[in-house]
Order: sequence, then C-alpha cells, then structure tokens
Amino acid sequence: MQDLAPPPATLLDATGAPQKGAYAGRIASAEFKGARLGGWRKKAWRYAGVFRDDLAIGAAIADLGYLGLTFVYVAEGGRFYECAWKSPAAAGMRVGAADGTSVALAPGRMVTLATTRAGGVTVSLALPGIRADLDIEGGATPLTVVSDVGGVAGRTGMTVKSAGLLTRGTLCVQGRSYTLDDARACLDFTQALFPRRTVWSWATAGGIAADGRPVGFNLARGVHDDAHGRFSENALWLDGTPAALPAVTFTAAPGATPWTIRSADGAVDLRFQPRGERAEDVNFLILSSRYRQPFGSFTGRLRDARGREVRVEGLPGVTEDHAALW
Repeated sequence: MQDLAPPPATLLDATGAPQKGAYAGRIASAEFKGARLGGWRKKAWRYAGVFRDDLAIGAAIADLGYLGLTFVYVAEGGRFYECAWKSPAAAGMRVGAADGTSVALAPGRMVTLATTRAGGVTVSLALPGIRADLDIEGGATPLTVVSDVGGVAGRTGMTVKSAGLLTRGTLCVQGRSYTLDDARACLDFTQALFPRRTVWSWATAGGIAADGRPVGFNLARGVHDDAHGRFSENALWLDGTPAALPAVTFTAAPGATPWTIRSADGAVDLRFQPRGERAEDVNFLILSSRYRQPFGSFTGRLRDARGREVRVEGLPGVTEDHAALW
C-alpha cells in the first residue's frame, strides 16, 4: 500500500495522457480535453453528505449529458423526506469544476453547492418542505484520484473526495428547525468517461473517533481502482490530512442487515449498521440504474499507509450500492 503523492499541476501531461495516481491535494488544472470517447459522453456529479448522530442530509447534482439528476434527502430520527427530479439534457442543472459552483433549478426548487475561497463548500437548499444554509469548512486536504474507470483502458476518470469536514448552519424540514454546529460533511466531485456498464460500492463517514480525534474516511470498489493495485480512492483523514487505505471488499446487505467492509490485511475492519436508505430503480431504453444509499453508522478500526490507526464507534455516514447501464 503506497501513500498519497503530491498532485501534479495538470490532469493531462505534455503528451495529453492522464496522470494516473492517488494524490493528497487538488489538481490545479483538471479539465478533460474533449468530452467524448468512443461515442459516450463525459458524466459528472457533485455530492455533499452532512451527518450527525440524529440527522443525515444528502444532496447531489449529476449531469449525464442526455439526462440531469438532482436529489436531496433529510433523515431525522425515524422520518425521511426527499425531493428529486430529472431533466432531459440536464436542462436547469450545471455541474461546475471541482473548485467551482454546481446548481440545479426548477420551479420552486433550488440546490446550490459552491466552493468558497477558503476551499470549503456552501450548501443552499430551497425545496418544498426542506430549506438549509450550510457552511462546510475549508482547509482540509482533499484526495484526488485519476484512473481508468472500472479498469477499462482509455475511460479516464477523476474524483475529488473529502471526509470529516466540520459543518455549521441551519436546517428547516417540514417546519422543524435545527442548528447544526457539530455536524460533519463528506464531499464528492467526480467526472469521468464511464464505461457503458458500471458497478460500484462506496462508503464514507465523518465525526469523532473513539479517542476524541476528528476523523473521516472514504472507501470504494469498482470505479477508481488501479488495475495493478498501486492506488485506489481509499483514504483516512486524521486532523484534516488524508493517507491511503488498502483495497477493501464490501459485503452489502439488504434492509437493516449490517454491512461489512474489510481489507485482506486487516487494516480496515468495519461494520455498518443501516437505519434507513435512499433507493431508486430506473429502467429506460438506453439507461438503467439500480441505486441504494443507506445511511447509518460505522464501528470498527482503520489503519492507513502511515501506520496511523483509529477506532470508530457509531460514526455516522453512508454506504452506496450502484449498478448502472448508461
């Protein structure tokens, strides 16, 4: 397991080839040259998840080229509220750069995820029954991964992830108001020339470790894994700095049954207990998607490439199980 390298200045080198690897930091110039490869368009999305023991908030804007998708959900206690819509050709939806602004607009609906000068993100939600103004802290070092997507040569992808970010702000859902002064956020920006068929598992969480340290992690399998095992998008954040975690295996389970996420060397050994989920199945002529994003809590241990080890007990976050034909 290699640790994270410093990022290159550009996504593509002087020959136009992607500079593949896992990096501690953001690539300053991260634009694809051309949005098509093999007839399939680049797809991009931005996601913010905000977690507290009693709350889970998820917001995402996705541009698939021929279709735009936006969803927001709030889980509070045993209640779940969601606002989601689709838009042909992503009309009214825009996914900006990793350090830019993404926005989705529709009558009576507005979602904005905007990067601040300090490197944080503001989340603004104005939806039927859901309103929020959240400030996600800057200053933490993100993880950037450039890879062949799903192990398919030539299908370049880039993801920028952060986890365990302190979040403050206000939330109003169905007339009930909350002040969030101790929540933690996880962020995902992804752009890729995805293969026609893509399957992945994902987990992210943030909060306070058993020993009192701020902690966050990102774990995934199926998209940004290097074919030679040199790197992945698995990382642990302690005190705002990420370090690499090894490859993991997910055992996804239905309903309230716990998941397990483990590495072969025992450095990652987690149990995830769902307490609800956002799920959606789509089946069109050219597009199908089987999607689940359970929210809940993680218990177990993680040890990174620097030898840093941490135990977590009831750490709030989400998992994801997704199979797409797109």
